[in-house]
Amino acid sequence: MLKMLFQPLSLKPLYALAALAVLTVLSISYGAGSPNIADSLKLLWHSLSGLSLAPLQPLLELRIPRTFAALLVGAALAISGVILQNLLKNPLADSGLIGINSGASLAVVIAIILQLHGLSLFFWAIFGAFISAVLVFALTPRNQTDYSSLTRLVLAGLAIASTFQGLMAALLLKFQNGLDEYRFWVLGSLNRVEPQFLLTAGVLIALGVIITFSVIRPLTLSLVGDQLAQSLGLNLKLLELACIAAVVLMTGSAVALTGPIAFLGLIAPYFSRAMGAVSIPQQLLCSGYFGMLLLLAADILARTLVQPFEAPVSILLTLLGAPILIWMVRQNNLQNIVQMEK
Repeated sequence: MLKMLFQPLSLKPLYALAALAVLTVLSISYGAGSPNIADSLKLLWHSLSGLSLAPLQPLLELRIPRTFAALLVGAALAISGVILQNLLKNPLADSGLIGINSGASLAVVIAIILQLHGLSLFFWAIFGAFISAVLVFALTPRNQTDYSSLTRLVLAGLAIASTFQGLMAALLLKFQNGLDEYRFWVLGSLNRVEPQFLLTAGVLIALGVIITFSVIRPLTLSLVGDQLAQSLGLNLKLLELACIAAVVLMTGSAVALTGPIAFLGLIAPYFSRAMGAVSIPQQLLCSGYFGMLLLLAADILARTLVQPFEAPVSILLTLLGAPILIWMVRQNNLQNIVQMEK
C-alpha cells in the first residue's frame, strides 16, 4: 500500500523513511545540553548491557518526548492543512489563516489566567479551536454556485483571528499573572513536553486522523464542484462538519502541546504537490511526512543555534519556510497552485 501511494511521486519510500529515521535518532541523541551524541550512545549501550533504564532517564524524560511531539505535531498540522486546502479549494488555507489557531490560543490564555494546568489545557484548546471554526463557517454560509464565498470565508477567518489576538492582548494586560507563562508558550517550543500530555495529544490526534481517512472519498468527490457533488448525493454540510472536527482535534491538541506553530500547515502541502502528490491520499501521506521532517529539523536547529539556550521553533520555521514558499511559487509548482484555485 505504501509503495503504491509513493509510486507516482518523485520521492523514494526507502530514502524518505531513512531521512526521517536519521532525524529522529539525531533529535534523541543531540541537543544543547548533556548528554551529547557520544554520551547518548554510551548510555544506550550500558543500559542495554545492564538491562537497566536508569542511565537513560535524561533521554526518556526530555528528548524522547519532544521528539515524538515533533512527529505528532508536524503530521497533525500538515494533515490539517491538506484537509482545509481541499475543502475550501484554496491552496493558501490553513488552520492559522482561518482563525482556528487563534481560537485555541485564546482559550489557553484564559486557562492560564484561571491558573489551570495539565490536561485541562488540551480541552480548553480544543474548545477554543471549535468555537473559532464554528464562528468562521457560520458567518460565511456557503453558496453552492458562488465560489467567492470561499474568499469570504478566508476573510472572515482573518477577521476572527485578529479579534481573538486583540482579546488575548487585552486579557494579558489586565491579568499579569499569566503573562510570563504565555510569553514562553506563544513562541512555540517542544522543550516542555511531558509524557502524560504527549499520550493525551497522541490519542486526540489519532482520532482526528481516523476521521480524516473516513472522509477521503467524499472530500475527493467535492473537488468536482459543490453543485455537481450534491447532485451525486454528497452531503456537504456533513462533510464540512467532519472536516472541522478532524482539524479541531489535531490543531487544538498541537497548540496545547507545543504552542502555536506557524507556517507548517501551509508549506507541507506545497512540498507534497511539488513531489507529484495529486490524489488526496497521496497528499495526506506526503504532507504528513514533510510536516514531521520539517518540524524535527527545525527543533534540532533550535537546540543548536544559540547554545546553551534555544531559539523558538516557530520563528525558525517561518524564517526557513517563507523563502522556500516563494521559491516554490516561482518554480514548477505554480501550475499546480493555479489548477487548484480553479
